[in-house]
Amino acid sequence: MPNAELLGAVTETLRRNGGKMMEAQLHKALQSKGRDLSLFDLRRALLVLELNGVVRVQSLDEERKLVTLVGVK
Repeated sequence: MPNAELLGAVTETLRRNGGKMMEAQLHKALQSKGRDLSLFDLRRALLVLELNGVVRVQSLDEERKLVTLVGVK
């Protein structure tokens, strides 16, 4: 299970970017802050956040996913 620090970093990064980001952009943004984060770890964190109603992840096609912070327009 992802730690609370990672979950907080994901939600804060989304909040600072208007509540919506492509998964790849979110991954790059988190890595640019010095996090050694694999795509697998990010997806695990997103799954936990989605199950808790914090974010919504939409598949646009096989490779692209849109991550939306719930409650932010």
